Parts: sequence; C-alpha cells; structure tokens
Amino acid sequence: MSSARATAGAIQIKPVATREDVTLFWRASLVAQGHDPAFTPPLLKETVDVLTPGATPFARANEGQSFVALRGGEPVGRIYAVKHHAHLEKHKDGAGHFGFIEAIDDDAVWDALFEAAAAFLREKGLTKIGGPYSASVNHECGLQVEGFGARSTTHTNYAPPYYAAQLTRLGFRPVKDIMGYEGDLATSRLPQRVAKARAKWSDSPNLVLKPAVGPDALAAVNDVYNDAWSHNWGSVPTMLEEAKFLAEMAADIMPKDWATLAYWFDRPIGVLCMAPDLNEAIRDLKGRLVPFGWAKLLWRLKVSGVSRTRVPIIGVRHAYRGTRVGAMAASALLADAVLKARAAGMKRLEVSWMLEENRPILNLVRGMPATRTKVWRLREGALAAAARRHARRQPGYPRLAGNVERYVKVVDTEQSSGMTTEMFHVEMGASRPCRRQRASRLRARLRAARPPRARPRRRPPEQPPW
Repeated sequence: MSSARATAGAIQIKPVATREDVTLFWRASLVAQGHDPAFTPPLLKETVDVLTPGATPFARANEGQSFVALRGGEPVGRIYAVKHHAHLEKHKDGAGHFGFIEAIDDDAVWDALFEAAAAFLREKGLTKIGGPYSASVNHECGLQVEGFGARSTTHTNYAPPYYAAQLTRLGFRPVKDIMGYEGDLATSRLPQRVAKARAKWSDSPNLVLKPAVGPDALAAVNDVYNDAWSHNWGSVPTMLEEAKFLAEMAADIMPKDWATLAYWFDRPIGVLCMAPDLNEAIRDLKGRLVPFGWAKLLWRLKVSGVSRTRVPIIGVRHAYRGTRVGAMAASALLADAVLKARAAGMKRLEVSWMLEENRPILNLVRGMPATRTKVWRLREGALAAAARRHARRQPGYPRLAGNVERYVKVVDTEQSSGMTTEMFHVEMGASRPCRRQRASRLRARLRAARPPRARPRRRPPEQPPW
C-alpha cells in the first residue's frame, strides 16, 4: 500500500484479552504484508501460544499488553508493549519496550498504535520506549533495514522500508544494529581450516564438542548462554522456565543434536544452536496448520527437507573471550554446524543476530565464507515526545496561522563596571522550529539588542620635529 496517509474511517484501538482478539492480532500481519512476496505469514498456532495473555513464562513474569488497530471492524495494525522487569533491574534506564509491530502504511494507524503503547508504559512509570523486541532481546528483535526483497529465515522479522520511515517520523532514533550473514555450504572450507588449526594445537584434546542432550543439557545451555551474553549491549538473562518453553516450541523442527556445547576440561564454555528454516516450510500455508498444514510441514521438515538453516545462537563464556581457547571453541562449533547442515542436505546457512561491534564472531562468520545479507535496527524514543504528539492531535489544541515561531524581545539592557547584562523573555508560538533555527534566531536577536561598542578614536601620528 502506498503512503496515502489516509484518515478515512476512525481508528479503534482494541486491547488483546481473548483468543478471538489474538486471532485479530495475527490477521493484522497478513493485512499489512500479505501482498509482499518476501513475507512469510506467521503461524496462527504459534501466535496464540505466545501472545495469549499469561500463557508464557515471560508474560507471567512481566507486565505486557497487546493492541490491535481496527478500521471498520477489520485489523489494520498491531503492537505489543511490555514493562520488562529483568531489563529494568539490570540496565536501570526507565525504558519500556514495544514489539510485534505490523501496520499498513497509514500515519493515523501508526500514531494510534504508538499512542496506545506509550500510554500503557507511562502508566507503569516508564520514561522511554525502545524496540522492536518481540517480546525481549532474547527473542525476535530489531526492525529490518537492509536486505529488502530477500525472504526472511525462521524467527527473524521481515519489514518493508516504510516501517523504518514511520518509526523515524515518530521520533525514534537508532541505537543499535544487529547483523545477519549468509554463506554457501558447498563451498565452505571452514571445517578443513579448523581441523588443520586444531591439529597444530597441543591442547586440542581438552576441547570437546558434545550434543546438548540429556536431563541437565538445557540448564547447561541456558547457563552458558546467560554468561556469554552477560556483557553484551542490552543483554538480559533468560529464566530457566522461559528457556524450557522456547526449547519445547523448537523441539518439533530442530534435530536433537543441533544444539551443541563446547567443553573445556569437562566444563561447558561455548554453545551453538541451529534450526532448519521453518519459514521455507510454511511459506504457502498462510499461517494455518489445519486441516492439512501439519502434514505438509512434517513432510517438508522430515522427508523432502529445506535448503536453508539458521544459527541464532553462537558464543563462549565471557571469561574466555579474547583467548585462544575461546576462539578455538567458537570456530569448532561453527565448523561442526557447517558439517551437520551439509549432511542434512542444506545449501545455505545464515548466522544472525550478531551485534555490529562483535568483531571476533563477525570475522569468524565472514571466513566461512559468508556475506552480509540483512541488518536489523533497534530504536529508542522518549515517552514525553509521544505525549506531546498526542496532545497536538487533540481538538482545541492552539494552532496559529503562518510560520509562528519563538520571539525574543530584549526588555532591558544595563551596563555596569564595563559588563553588559541583557534581560529578555521568550514568547512561545504553537509550532517550533528546529534547534539550529532557534539558536540562530536567538543569537541574531541578542546581537541586535546589544549597544554598539565604543570604538577608540585613532590618534593622529606625531609630527616629526623637523
């Protein structure tokens, strides 16, 4: 849909409270992007499992609310707002989060959605809003800003360019970019290079890779994950209960030996998780698994296979970063993933999300070799700014004709002891120029109000004595 900025029809914001509301929430994504061939409709079952109020450990531990924008009873947008207690406890930044954002390209719809999210977060005592986090930094996060037209992989968001334009219009500023790299498995020589490097390393026998299986495997994976990401930008620890919920969701599509731990002297120090590209398998299912979607999905995942896989998690404990042991562990984990994906008949492998400053992992992935195919961006804005935008759209807000800006009037100038003190006041208009304009006009007013400097009179040259 083109940017018509239409206002035809009133926008109704409906909080999600029932299963029927969750279905409307899911349908909003199809209305917004269903016409885009690069978009993969999310599964209705997964949306219900994740966003039914109080259904997940994350939802029960935090204060969140989903909203659907309706026009004429039909969904045209959606958003999720959350007060994430673990994030606030660690970062103490007063920031709430938004996520699951989908909407048609209509200013009125985006304004109404973010007004609802901002009002919810202000009621919780928060001062900033950041995202997208769907629902946290440990889940889907970021808004795609590079790689448009390429199909998204499993559990990564796809967004057309106007999404970023709308967030910019709403005053959100970029704070962090996360990267996605993709490489061809058939041509990768990473396993051979890693095997050659390990053969020359005397401590290689002490570094062992094992599949994360068994009763204690999930706790070990979660422990290594939390430690490895503990010093990353925006990181928040994952609760074990939440990790169990995510593992159960992935169990149907992820081979058991595709979660791998790296052990150094019998202590787990590194982790890698890999999953087949679910989006490739569900692309034509329109988000529904009944009546025949389940059969198609299982056939494609278990029999015919998919051509692409994704590595969403790869890292080593913080104490091993910058060490030879840590570098060898990460290299061995990625090389092992290449071999497993190749054996499963995969053709392409994507590694995402990686922080833009994570040079060791970025360099390792580039050496696979892989090239940057996608970038997702996290943004932040002030809730006070959202409140001002909301106030300006209310009936009765003073609006003056013409370019009414700030006016500066000098009301008094006094001079004492060679110093000049200028007294002035500011009259506020309804519209505000940009900061540079305001500063320039203020300086001009002050210069005009200053009394002219008394220039010393030049003395005539002395006459020579002759």
